[in-house]
Amino acid sequence: MEEKRKDIRFLEFLEPEDGIIKGEVKIASFMINNFIKPDPLSDLTTNENDNGIFFLQDLSDRKLIRIHMETIKQVNSWLYPIGNKNYKHWFDTQEHTANITKDGLNYLYQHRNNQILLETSISTTKTNRAVQKNITAQIIFGVISTLAILLTAIYAICAYYKSESENLILIRKSMKQQELLLQSMQQSQKGIDTSLKIIAKKTSTKK
Repeated sequence: MEEKRKDIRFLEFLEPEDGIIKGEVKIASFMINNFIKPDPLSDLTTNENDNGIFFLQDLSDRKLIRIHMETIKQVNSWLYPIGNKNYKHWFDTQEHTANITKDGLNYLYQHRNNQILLETSISTTKTNRAVQKNITAQIIFGVISTLAILLTAIYAICAYYKSESENLILIRKSMKQQELLLQSMQQSQKGIDTSLKIIAKKTSTKK
């Protein structure tokens, strides 16, 4: 399964269990697990070049989350001392909160609906292909079975009238080939039937 996009995972992180937007959610754990902390001592580390800041700003601009961007500006800007050095705050040293908006919930629900439709379409396509293979296999199986019966009859007739031995040998070889082909078809049929059962089970489970 394709990995969920980061914005969808963040909206799910903020999503209330009952669908009713309530208090703000602490976002430190998500930011720490999904973004690389920049060097807190480097002069090159700023609020303007942090991927986590870009991410939150984008979701805020799209009205999918509500967050205090003024406090977010403290990230990589405000300092705290350890010994004789000053370190820049990040999400692991400051508490920041956010909550999902109604637009964010609608966006999340629409994404899920689209995924369900996509998965259903893929499942239907796989089922149709398996059914087509099954039908084709049944037709071929029937033709080969009929041919095998005809060859058996011809062999019996030739044996009865004691036709030339060379013809009997050729027919026997042909019958042997048909027998092997039938066995191969039967194995393929079992595989197709198994695939159909698996697809049917997955489809019924999703429903």
